Amino acid sequence: MHWITHPTYAAPQDHQQTEAYPLVVHRRSDPTINRRLVIFVHGLGGSRYGTHATWRYFPSMLFDDLPDVDIGLYSYDTALRRFGLGRSISLEDEARVFADILRDELDSYGQIVLVGHSMGGLLCKAAICALLETRQDHTVERIAGLILMATPQLGSMRVPGWLEAFSQDARALRPHGKFIDRVNTTFEDHIALDERIVTYRRQTIPTWSVEGVNDFWVDRLSSGIGLTSSRRKVVKGSHTSIVKPTSRNDSAYTWVKERIEICMTRFEHDVFVAAAMAAHEGDPAYQQSRDDVLSLVQTLRDDCGFSSIFYAGIKLPDQDSFDPKLLALQIDLATLRASRYFLLYYPERLATSALYEAGWALILGKPSLYLIRKPEDLPFLLSNAQEAFSPPLVRILTCPDIERANQHLRAFGANLFQFDPPQNL
Repeated sequence: MHWITHPTYAAPQDHQQTEAYPLVVHRRSDPTINRRLVIFVHGLGGSRYGTHATWRYFPSMLFDDLPDVDIGLYSYDTALRRFGLGRSISLEDEARVFADILRDELDSYGQIVLVGHSMGGLLCKAAICALLETRQDHTVERIAGLILMATPQLGSMRVPGWLEAFSQDARALRPHGKFIDRVNTTFEDHIALDERIVTYRRQTIPTWSVEGVNDFWVDRLSSGIGLTSSRRKVVKGSHTSIVKPTSRNDSAYTWVKERIEICMTRFEHDVFVAAAMAAHEGDPAYQQSRDDVLSLVQTLRDDCGFSSIFYAGIKLPDQDSFDPKLLALQIDLATLRASRYFLLYYPERLATSALYEAGWALILGKPSLYLIRKPEDLPFLLSNAQEAFSPPLVRILTCPDIERANQHLRAFGANLFQFDPPQNL
């Protein structure tokens, strides 16, 4: 991987020097302060830079318009570039290379949006499948969105069948071939495509498609299969022109930019913190509990890197300030749904709605952390939640006091909600 650091987007003067790197990332500072990344992946015969670059002004305009986002460009050998010793590998093998880069070299980014053109969209989907097949769930979780531009998800009927004997590209694009079938089946079984769907059964990767009305190579069924009409954008242009916007008023550019912003703001909060509130007998007990939780919130920010944390008690200094509107079920569940992770602070056995929230967090598939004082205080089903899910969804930490709870959080740091293998400390 190669980094280009510059306050404004600029292609390297000698872009041939970057050809050895599958991924080039443009950032504004070294090290980058951004936690968000958009990666463009070209298609058959495409290129990253130069006069015939696939994306034209797309990356530079996004770099200017989204200052908290870094821009990456993934390149791989296709078409004539395949000729040469050791250069021609299958799209499936390329997907494994891409998947490992997403897992190992981009782990500093909390949100990554993949934008693939044509066969590049298939490569993006195949890389996600490779991560799923090897149980890299934390990496899949960081993929915030997928935008497919003129991507033949069912293969391309325009590619002559006889080319399969000579071309890795033709084999990958074969309509209803083994590669296409495996990728689509994996997505159908394991991926929810709508950001409003949150469930333990599937990972959610918001997905959209852009289709050119004059596209000769990809038909509408193939480009938009599995997506509702609201998730498909039909624009004027050909197979290649729709990824070469000339201005910010270009409809494809505007729509893609808006979709990226939806992906990046899908989670309003990093962590939803649940703790007993009204269940405490008297205001002194509530205020002591609140002080403990606020110290956890501070540790989550300072030592774990979570910037946005929801805890209802932040705005409720005492029990007299409780407002039923703030604690309403609809608001509570909507906030939980809009949070990436869930933390339960339960140092004593109480009849509290925090346990109800813990149950809903499991239903919504939220990676959950329980901080408890005694294992027997948890309800039976929650006490066994750590072993109940595969892959693991819950971590239970036994803490004799709030100081020990904060020590646990500091020890795990940014890995607090990565549960492989499960642990009970």
